[in-house]
Amino acid sequence: MNLRQLSSDKRKVLILCCVILGIVWGFLLIRYGMSFLKDLPDKKKISKAAAELTKLRAENEKIKAEYSETQLIRKRYRNMAASAWITAVDGGVETAMRRKISEVSEKLDFHLSTIGSVRTGRINQEFIYADIDIQGNGELEDVIRFLAGLTRIQPQPAWRRLDLRPDNRFRRTQGAGSANLAAQLNTVPQTRLNFSGTLRVLVYEGSLTAEDLNITRKQEPEKTAAAAGRKLL
Repeated sequence: MNLRQLSSDKRKVLILCCVILGIVWGFLLIRYGMSFLKDLPDKKKISKAAAELTKLRAENEKIKAEYSETQLIRKRYRNMAASAWITAVDGGVETAMRRKISEVSEKLDFHLSTIGSVRTGRINQEFIYADIDIQGNGELEDVIRFLAGLTRIQPQPAWRRLDLRPDNRFRRTQGAGSANLAAQLNTVPQTRLNFSGTLRVLVYEGSLTAEDLNITRKQEPEKTAAAAGRKLL
């Protein structure tokens, strides 16, 4: 076989391969081309996809808003827990609350006629409230100083009830027959007040620790209930 014949045979093989390849491509185009063309988006499909995208975006914004609200509620919950009475930090509320009130009274040299027992009630599984009744009397300025001193107790209690009224025991007597008594009472200040009220603190009994809540107030030392009751009648 000479060079011309070999070249002619290669050309025939190449032509045959091209024909076969064309047949295969034609078969594939016929077999899968129509399916491919069906998958090409038209205006209807584009509009549907755009509507679906808008819906997904709205749902995403809703989820983001709900997440933000959840985070805000979580923050409020932690702040409430951190500001509440925690036994591990503040001591047992039944004794320590009476002691703290008594210490304010002693520090300001203000006489309290009554410090009641602490009463507790359940709010939910993690919070209870503790109430205590107190009564006293004194000059207006002394009463104000004492009430202001109570606001420095930590955790800070709130007034559930507070009544202030004049101390009528020092009311001046009217009438000529009581002139001597009225003269004696002229030197008694007319600014004495009686007060009575109920203080309340929120007590946290949940699973979060003082470290979890970033509580910085110092831990209260345990003292006896008898010490809290001194200076009372």
